Amino acid sequence: MVNEKNSAFRKYLPYFIFLLMFIYVIWGLVKVQIVEQSEHKQLLNELLGSSDYSRGLRGSIYSSDGVKLAWSEQIPIISMKTYTTEDDARLREFLTTEQIVSIKNTGQAELTWEQAFLLKSIGYETTTIERRKSYGFLYQIIGSVNIDGEGVSGMESVYNDLLKGKVSVSYGVTNPSGSYEQGFIENTGENGMDLQTTINYGLQKFSYDLLTELATPSVIIVSDVKTGDILAMASYPSPEIDMNSLDNISWEKILNDPMKPLLNRAISSTYPPGSAFKVITAFAQLLYGRPNTVTCNGVFTYKDSKGRVTGRYKDWLLSGHGVVDLKKALRVSCNVYFYNAAIDVGADNIAKVARAFYLDQKTGINIPGEVVGTLPSPEWKVENIGENWYPGDTILYGIGQGFLNVTPLQMITLYNTIANRGTFVKPKLLINEEVVSKKILLDIPDPYWDLVIQGLEEVTTVQGSGANAGTAAASFKGFPITVAGKTGTAQVGSGQPHAWFVGFGPSRQPMYSVLVLVEHGESGGHFAAPVARKIFDYMYQNGFFEDIQSNQDAVTSKNES
Repeated sequence: MVNEKNSAFRKYLPYFIFLLMFIYVIWGLVKVQIVEQSEHKQLLNELLGSSDYSRGLRGSIYSSDGVKLAWSEQIPIISMKTYTTEDDARLREFLTTEQIVSIKNTGQAELTWEQAFLLKSIGYETTTIERRKSYGFLYQIIGSVNIDGEGVSGMESVYNDLLKGKVSVSYGVTNPSGSYEQGFIENTGENGMDLQTTINYGLQKFSYDLLTELATPSVIIVSDVKTGDILAMASYPSPEIDMNSLDNISWEKILNDPMKPLLNRAISSTYPPGSAFKVITAFAQLLYGRPNTVTCNGVFTYKDSKGRVTGRYKDWLLSGHGVVDLKKALRVSCNVYFYNAAIDVGADNIAKVARAFYLDQKTGINIPGEVVGTLPSPEWKVENIGENWYPGDTILYGIGQGFLNVTPLQMITLYNTIANRGTFVKPKLLINEEVVSKKILLDIPDPYWDLVIQGLEEVTTVQGSGANAGTAAASFKGFPITVAGKTGTAQVGSGQPHAWFVGFGPSRQPMYSVLVLVEHGESGGHFAAPVARKIFDYMYQNGFFEDIQSNQDAVTSKNES
């Protein structure tokens, strides 16, 4: 009986084992395809999926007259990890020797679009890279990007987040051979935002060309006195090549150039302003002193409280200017008058007026590198030099010399504030940037504004002898619009003086201001003012003063009729 049962068990055991195996296989299939389907599908997609990240092009930077100042281009390239003899034979038919050498040395080469098309047709894969471009003479304003396409200087740096393209992801599912088997999601990176600057390309190029003719470190700034728009900011020298794609040798050459072409002298260098600062001394005397006439014989003699002569200070005109009041002192830039005025009001009051015009602060222009000059005072000298302040320091302070230093942008902003009769306007470089203005920290009566502006008008309009003519009158002779301006000749150690001119026009309906600084240019009247006249001529001939010209034409027509 037992043997019969064992025999029956052995008979059906294979069927039982087969059934268990069948059930296990069925369960395995159900588990993989139904229970764990999502997990295995995710794994398969990870193995066969392809993700591609791309970034849109960087936005362009435009001038106010519609010229591209900085822009990006897609450049086709071929990249090869290995380069065989067969590749060499095939590619030499389509590529130049320089491109072949580049592939051998770096693994890639830039192509023309025609070359990219032809290489694709014979089975080679090409891609594109973004190449940033701009003009070397605009480097101090626009700046440049690094190898990763990120802004590292100028406006490229300040507005990097707005300019750079947005990243997108394209996704596809491939078969094991690597070719696409299913449809895929493709996104194109969104381009960065375009920006429009206040820079007028034509005026900027004209200004830089003028400085190139001078061939010495120098600055031209042109601005809108009401809005603070910078129409031109030329600093010479500038780099002669596009700074976005430099090789190491070119970079080292520019970096070590003794002329410092990377330096934006308009905002990053400070200079004694010389006679261009005399407007501050003039306001200080009007507010805190006793304006009167002075007889200028070419020398100012300073006597101490005991009547002893402790210093003699020369005028720029050794024969003297004769009898001089404040208006004439501005016109002829009489040093003797302003020596007296400085002693009259004292260093503290000169510094107080300068601070009221914000000369102790940066202008706030939105590009990197702006510095602030030195606005001295008796306290400043003790703290920084460890010496007391002497009457000679005050005398030199009155004519914009001594310890005083400013940037060219600070000076043109000062004259914009005078043009606006006490309203400081922050300089700006973007068209749609908000106009920011504030009142100066002094209440100056209208008659004082009138007197100083009249003196500045006479600088460019009153002809005559050296003792009586405006210091820029010869340069502005015949110009149809009255410009209120000031020359400056600033002594610097043993070298030749710096030459300044800064002014605005029309003087009674101010629109634009112009500043010219020529390092070691000797005389503001002889070297800076003629350059400023050329700038004003260019603007007049190219319609910048169109509204004024239309009014003048209307008045002329009415008078003739």
